[in-house]
Order: sequence, then structure tokens, then C-alpha cells
Amino acid sequence: MTRSIFIIFGLSIFLCTQCSDEQCDYLCTTEFRTYLVTVIDTLGNPVDSLHTKVINSRGKEFNFDGITPPPNLVGKYLVMADRYKKDFTTRQESVIFTGNKNGHEVSAKFFFNTDECRCHVYKVFGPDTLVLK
Repeated sequence: MTRSIFIIFGLSIFLCTQCSDEQCDYLCTTEFRTYLVTVIDTLGNPVDSLHTKVINSRGKEFNFDGITPPPNLVGKYLVMADRYKKDFTTRQESVIFTGNKNGHEVSAKFFFNTDECRCHVYKVFGPDTLVLK
């Protein structure tokens, strides 16, 4: 009996790690991931109304119209979202986040990738907070 359980468990693990197009839709969760960066001024206050742009290394600009952080998250700006998961692979790729307000600018490089099934984007590296100078 226990041997059968181990065989079934082993087969299920094997099947779940194999990623065909049909299985990918089944294995992906329905959550929608977004990645934010906090922008503060030199006094540590959150910066509102920042004009932002996110571009990858090939020059593609990512548009986040329709995806906005909740109003209580002042100073938080979108860097990446699952909306663009098809633009990434398992190899990390850089994107540049820039923000401008009243002649002041802030920018940072972030690295993202996705899983084999392209279910979600994942932040590999990048700052959590930026200072507008």
C-alpha cells in the first residue's frame, strides 16, 4: 500500500514538473502579481504625482494604464506586472524605471524573469525604495 502511494506521488511530481502548453494553463494560479517601488524625497516623504516610464533593454515601453496602486499607497509606483509575463523568459532581463517631477529625476535598474510556463513575472533584483533628488 505505501509503495503504491510513493509511486503515485512520484508520478504526480514528475507530471507537474513537465510543462507542456496544455499543463501550463492548468498549473498557473489566478493571482495577478505586480511589483512596486516606493519613491521618497530627500526628507523621507513619499512623492506623489510622479511621471513614470518603464523600458526594457530592447526599447519596449511598458504601459500600466488601468493598473493603479490603492490610493492609500502614496509614493508607490508600478515597475512590472503579470500583464507583461509573455515579454519575459526564465532568463532575467533588465528594465529601467524612471520618474520625473518638477525637474527632478530618479531612475533604477530592475531585473525580472518568469517561470517556464510564463505564469507570473518575478523580481530577481531591484531596489524597494528610490530617493527623488
